Amino acid sequence: MFKQGKRMSGLIILPILIVYILFAIFMYKLTASKIVLIAILLFPVWDLIIQKGIKTYYQIFESDPIIYAMPEFDKDGKIESLGVGDVTTEPISIFEKKENYKIYTKVDDFIEFRTVSDKYDLVKLIKVFIKNKKYIDIDKSNARYQILASLPKSYFFNLYQKRDYTLIDIKQNNKILAKSFEVHFSNKYNLFRRNVLFWQTGTGGNLVYVSRINNINLMFKKIFSIGLRFNTSKGWDYE
Repeated sequence: MFKQGKRMSGLIILPILIVYILFAIFMYKLTASKIVLIAILLFPVWDLIIQKGIKTYYQIFESDPIIYAMPEFDKDGKIESLGVGDVTTEPISIFEKKENYKIYTKVDDFIEFRTVSDKYDLVKLIKVFIKNKKYIDIDKSNARYQILASLPKSYFFNLYQKRDYTLIDIKQNNKILAKSFEVHFSNKYNLFRRNVLFWQTGTGGNLVYVSRINNINLMFKKIFSIGLRFNTSKGWDYE
């Protein structure tokens, strides 16, 4: 088994691929089977092919969020309160430095965020009051409108995980207003591609992977006319 040493440069990927293809052709001549040749060529990326097919399915058939009903907006186009603690966790300093979130223009009373300390050792739920931009720590969300996330579920030999997001109205007996999802694709076979085949670019980079897909941002845009953008290092932003 190969030990993981210094990362190979992207410049060496091409000759490695050529050697691998020559090996596959050699095995094909020994077995005289096209099936064997195809199997050898596709073996290092079989998981990516399946993941790409799954992603394409979601992009074609389930790209739109499901909107059952709209929240109640007041005469100024605002909802009463909103809880997004299940959607994102961001450093508390990000909130303190960025007080002009566009979502504030859509909420009248307060918003609930989940935040983490800058040392990432303490996670807490806070209630942010719109009028004075002050916040307090809370134990449980009590916003009228809440976006709840399900536990991630793994599918198809753990090649991908899906998490569902549901917008509910707790004043109407947890009435479901909208649903969206996020699909995250596993990269566990990249260890084989990196450590055995040395298929990677730069320091610790992956040669190929399938990026995650979600329609949470589209749900926000359809309901609040604001597109939600995720950024794991800087919290979340809007367009």
